[in-house]
Amino acid sequence: MLADEETWARRALPRASRAWWTASLSGRRVDYQRMEAADRAVNRHYSRPTVLRRLERLLQASDLDGLTRRRLERLCLAYRAKQAPIDILDRITSAEADIQETYSTFRATFDGHAASDNELEDVLRISTDSARVEAAWLARKQIGSVVSDDLRQLAHLRNEAARAIGFKDYWHAQLQLDELDPAALIETLDAVERATQKPFKAMKADLDRQLARRFKVAQRDLRPWHYADPFFQETPEVFAPPADPLYADRDVVELAADSYRQLGFRNIDAILARSDLYPRKGKNQHAYAVDIDREGDVRTFLNVERNARWMNTLLHELGHTIYQDGIDRTELPYDLRDDPQGFLNEGFAMFCEQPTANPAWLREMLGRPREQADALGPQLAAQDAASLLAFVRWCLTIVHFERHFYADPDRDLNQLWWDLEERYQLVPRPEGRNEPDWAAKVHVATAPVYYQKYLLGQLFAKQLSQRLDAEFGGWWPGRARAGAFIKNELFLPGARYPWSVLVERVTGQPLGVDALARAVAWPRPASSAPR
Repeated sequence: MLADEETWARRALPRASRAWWTASLSGRRVDYQRMEAADRAVNRHYSRPTVLRRLERLLQASDLDGLTRRRLERLCLAYRAKQAPIDILDRITSAEADIQETYSTFRATFDGHAASDNELEDVLRISTDSARVEAAWLARKQIGSVVSDDLRQLAHLRNEAARAIGFKDYWHAQLQLDELDPAALIETLDAVERATQKPFKAMKADLDRQLARRFKVAQRDLRPWHYADPFFQETPEVFAPPADPLYADRDVVELAADSYRQLGFRNIDAILARSDLYPRKGKNQHAYAVDIDREGDVRTFLNVERNARWMNTLLHELGHTIYQDGIDRTELPYDLRDDPQGFLNEGFAMFCEQPTANPAWLREMLGRPREQADALGPQLAAQDAASLLAFVRWCLTIVHFERHFYADPDRDLNQLWWDLEERYQLVPRPEGRNEPDWAAKVHVATAPVYYQKYLLGQLFAKQLSQRLDAEFGGWWPGRARAGAFIKNELFLPGARYPWSVLVERVTGQPLGVDALARAVAWPRPASSAPR
């Protein structure tokens, strides 16, 4: 039975991945229709209840070896996820394809022309004119009113499917089918909130003082558009000199590639050759990495510009690709050539962004003089810590939002969104605004109930940093030895072990908040500069 499943998966899953890739690139309706057809075929395969019952019976055997048991457990989860009536699954697939097409092809109106997300976010990061950043922020939110009604309807469909297979709602279904316990996640959210509350308030007070000076306004007059990022996922550059000039005349793709070569990941050039790196008309404006076939066709999808944001995004997305590329394809069966839980992959990708604040990397890769690099590194590290605080608090906003969203899609979501932003991010809502700003975040539609992976990933990333600092002197300074450790301990096992087992094997401890709490201490201790 497992052999039959593998034969089907080798044929059907790459077809679906390639269809998604092609549609993301072209933005053409016909390609989204092909993507939808490929997804429907996957739904039909996994929707067969007789196969699920056979798998569940096989799991009852007492003489199963560990690898076979793990394969059967994951297959059961894949099948259970598709046991809702097929007409509901088809309606969800169709609605998701339509919404993904809308997000991919939408361009906001700004300054009388169609503006890309890159353009709007550049204005938010660079301008010191309050009226101009407000206009850019409002433009960045325009997509919300276009898709919000469809998203509510899609949430109802997702809930209907989840309840048909025995779950409370879609939020609970997604977590449990992904081997995460909802109650344990809520406990973790509460622990993260407690651990970051004081340092976040202290950092944001410092940030608000700086922004008030930058925009020549009173602190009480600061609004969401003053925070540089449309969702305040990171902080404006006030704790370090602007990093964009470091990359303005550099080939950031080559910088990222050479960084991974230095770390011992020699397949990076082949990965980049398969990838699509730059903006074009109709192309999806976001970034992702994908393992097309679990046989070596790993690639990344980007919209690169020469600035610090895309330097970090390159390191992040290429981190995903080297993870997928490093999974054992010799001994592991096809269905275990994956991460055991997406937050490990996300955590590693976020971990990979750290060299840009390392004085050694600034010297060796960017050619900065030693004195300048040694002074700049701690400043960039402080900026990174501030952005990490902002990101963690943003994660709390969106994870709690989706929990409430699927509990009741018809509630006043506009009000809920700003209640959560004010609580977790301390960002005041714009006066009199009653718009679906929640729907402007693409993940709510196209990567639903995903953001807990970023939050848990940060916990993992900080524990991984702690382990590598102790054993190798850090990620970049440790170079080949640290890279070899990552390959052997994190990548090669694939999904052989449950995620909790792999976390402890790699970091030496269960997943927790202590390492994150140390990483976000504020004000920054003098000893916190990266080595």
